[in-house]
Amino acid sequence: MVPTGNAGSVAERAEPGRYHALDALRGVAAFGVVMTHSLQMVLPDGTLNHTPLRVLANGRSFVIFFFVLSGFVLATALWNNSRRDSYWRYAARRFARLYPPYLAAGLAGMVLSAGTGHSDPAGWLHYLAFTGHPAGTSVNAPSWSLVYEIRLSLVLPLICFLILHRPRATFWAMVVFLIGVEGLFVALRIGQFPYGSADPVAAAVITARFAGCFAVGAFLAWDHHARRSFFAALSRYPLAAFVVALVLMSVLLDQSSLIAAAVLIVLALDWPVMTRVLSLPVLLWLGRISYSLYLTHLVLLDSLKAMLAGILPVPVIITLALPLALLLAECVYELVEKPAIAWARRIGTGTAKTLAPSV
Repeated sequence: MVPTGNAGSVAERAEPGRYHALDALRGVAAFGVVMTHSLQMVLPDGTLNHTPLRVLANGRSFVIFFFVLSGFVLATALWNNSRRDSYWRYAARRFARLYPPYLAAGLAGMVLSAGTGHSDPAGWLHYLAFTGHPAGTSVNAPSWSLVYEIRLSLVLPLICFLILHRPRATFWAMVVFLIGVEGLFVALRIGQFPYGSADPVAAAVITARFAGCFAVGAFLAWDHHARRSFFAALSRYPLAAFVVALVLMSVLLDQSSLIAAAVLIVLALDWPVMTRVLSLPVLLWLGRISYSLYLTHLVLLDSLKAMLAGILPVPVIITLALPLALLLAECVYELVEKPAIAWARRIGTGTAKTLAPSV
């Protein structure tokens, strides 16, 4: 077991069983995705590319952050488990935690597509089965990342085992692996921003790239609880590191967003200024509903646009949709996600609490 260490953040001291700062930061990222899709419906492509809001030109940077955060959180949870838990119990908990809200959002997307005359039963089956096929993710576009979240959550215990027992060798193996993956991206002409593929080979390569995000998160968790070398280095110049992270997020490349995500996680835990901001009640609430918000907001935006197009200008529709998206997310959290969390906890009965936010 890895030592728990002391992050020293305001949020952690308030309740040792959770990293509230990371919950809140996840909420900020989820709201960033909402703003991205809202602005895409209002502004022509490329409008934000040369502005300080460039990061909102493509919500993918926020999703890369989600992947790194998942690696950090899940690795922390695995290493702080006081009892040996079976792999199948772990996998069942992940399914119970993630699938019910995913299903609810997908059913809403299916109703919307049927109502607008774009029904695709084959796509619905792909969605329900988590295949990652583009026909499935078209049911609810943000769902593309959940396919990788599930796949890589199931692989993470192996990554954690290797890091814990052979950290140096695993680190260099990961570097070589990621270089090889980028080479395959070029060779297969996958493109810079893949979301999924009907080609099994391309789908595997895309999954491998995102596996690197989870691995970086896991290494970050290992450093946090063992050496804290990366944490210590960034803590010397937190403001400069924060500015660099924002710039890297705005580059809109998966590779730069990966680095930025790691930096932001460190600062959220170790920079008092950032942890105080992230302890604001509104941000903590946003973190609580972040998963439901991420899954449901685009279905709501598309529904309102379909119903009100020709009646209200699109900017007005989007303005009305933002508070409704937050309200819908709160309802889905209470009615679907909260029971899913309880279900996952019942599956995990008998294991110790972990030093991690709910995921």
